[in-house]
Amino acid sequence: MNNPEHLLPCVRSDQTVVMVADDEPMIRNIARIWLEAEGYFILTAADGQEALLLSRAYPRTIHLVVSDVEMPNMDGLQLREKLLEERPGTKMLLMSGQAAVPVELRKPFLAGTLIELVREMLPSRIG
Repeated sequence: MNNPEHLLPCVRSDQTVVMVADDEPMIRNIARIWLEAEGYFILTAADGQEALLLSRAYPRTIHLVVSDVEMPNMDGLQLREKLLEERPGTKMLLMSGQAAVPVELRKPFLAGTLIELVREMLPSRIG
């Protein structure tokens, strides 16, 4: 029982997996709630380093990572670089509240905006 995979949540084989990485608990949790309501299976991480560790421990496909750009320990740009190396099929949606940072999703955002962007990035997948 030294394998940590038994501690990971279970996902249906037909379910799309989305990871939300943000150091702000409110943003992370509201994104999780909105996306779960759409049928997506959600993994959450409090920063880029935690997201990378979770990605390494998670044995199934992660279809999309929604990540804040500004996070402690490892920012979203560093996370994207690492994930592209380790999980080349995983898509990334970057978000930020900083106007100077080019991202797909600007904080604060509405549920419909997030859901629409996720659907655009995963057109062949349904929750």
